[in-house]
Amino acid sequence: MKMLIQQHLKLVMTKSLLLVVIIFALTAVADRKTYEGNFSLFVLHLMTNHYIIIFIMTPVFFLCVSKLYTMPRMFELIRMKKFYRFMFMRWVTITLFSTVFVGIIGMISLVVSIGLPMRNDWHSSLDADMMQYYMGTFSSPLQGILYTVLFLVTGYSFIGCTFVTMAHFFSRKATYFCIVFLYILMILSIKVPWVEKIPFITINRYIVLHHNYSGDYPLWWTLIAIVILSLLQIFCIVQFWHWTPAYPKKLKKGLFYYYTRIFWIPRLVLVWCASLVILAVTKAIFSEETLNEYVIRFFYGLPLGSIHVMTWLEQMIYIGTPIYMFSIFLQSWCHPRNMALFIRIRKKSIWGTTVLGHILLVAVVYVVLSVAILLLIGISFDKILMIDWHLLTYVILIKILELCCMLTLVFLLFIVTNRVTWSFLASMSLYLLNVFPVSWLSYNVAGIGQLARIEEMGRTMLDMSSSGFIALICMIGIIKWKTYKYFERG
Repeated sequence: MKMLIQQHLKLVMTKSLLLVVIIFALTAVADRKTYEGNFSLFVLHLMTNHYIIIFIMTPVFFLCVSKLYTMPRMFELIRMKKFYRFMFMRWVTITLFSTVFVGIIGMISLVVSIGLPMRNDWHSSLDADMMQYYMGTFSSPLQGILYTVLFLVTGYSFIGCTFVTMAHFFSRKATYFCIVFLYILMILSIKVPWVEKIPFITINRYIVLHHNYSGDYPLWWTLIAIVILSLLQIFCIVQFWHWTPAYPKKLKKGLFYYYTRIFWIPRLVLVWCASLVILAVTKAIFSEETLNEYVIRFFYGLPLGSIHVMTWLEQMIYIGTPIYMFSIFLQSWCHPRNMALFIRIRKKSIWGTTVLGHILLVAVVYVVLSVAILLLIGISFDKILMIDWHLLTYVILIKILELCCMLTLVFLLFIVTNRVTWSFLASMSLYLLNVFPVSWLSYNVAGIGQLARIEEMGRTMLDMSSSGFIALICMIGIIKWKTYKYFERG
């Protein structure tokens, strides 16, 4: 059992820990330069930084522990007389990893704090409201540090064991969905009052000690929930370890569902989320504004005839990411050489209609995901919660139309030329036309959803959307006509 614990520890000790060390150390050094207080208070300040805990430590912890979301290997089960011992071994591994994980943060805090006055009192000024809870609860900062570290280790151990148990009884996909959902709730709980009042669900109450000092549910509720849920997990593993939910997996027939299983994979959504988060964070830094102004600035774009390299690159990344992923899909799965697939199609027009359906689905999902990430990042960066829902709806609809036009153009050029790279570059090069100050270029489908163009030309949503719909309908008509010749080309 000792050997298996060591192997699992090596499995979860990934290179991602280095990322936490670097970011936390840089943040600590930056705070150290402007901090005026004693040694113990600064360590407590670093260990209770809920932004670092939520946005850096927790995602990396989930990433490391996810290595255990796998079925046990045969040689592991052979060494165990009973299955519950195997799960207990994984729980011990997660507890040890949580101790090491929090210990690394604690060591960095101690090292960075060297040089400050070695006092252990509350007399220094503190700029955080949560410190008032610590001053009223603990007799000294050192006591607050010990309880904070203990709570972090207990919370991460409980959360890690809970998700490993869930991965045993359910699928990895269901576990990942639950993690993402609860993580989003944890982010919202920082700024949205009604989410903070939800009991037992938000993860931050299990790892951030001072979050239990505010609201309607005190710390004892969280500790009781940890005990009850832990005992429930032990009971389920001991008594019902062999149980799995009866979910008969039926694959739906049809070309649309076939392409769905191929195209819509977790890696696709991960790439989208990564690019959107990077763009959203770069837009959110160094600006004090309302949430509505932040969204408008993200989708504002450039007027005709204007050149701004960074804004243009942001547009290329934003619109180019889904187009590039769609182009890879066309190259791999929509080539005429896939005769085994195309022979099963009763009508050739079904193939074009199916791909167009996925184009619409890509546009809707990507734009809605963009707005959701913008709202989350905006709330995280303390943007004022003011949103014009009519304008937001308009932005969503016009960006969906723009992305549909661009994806359809790539598909049309691919059918005509049978070259994905050329089709992708030709469609993206339409953005270069916008640097010319020509009025009729306002109807260019590349950038038709930019708020700057609409504001400059004095257009309404009906004017811009009508031109986009006309271009989209024309391209769909040509696709319907060219599909037959595309198949005949072989």
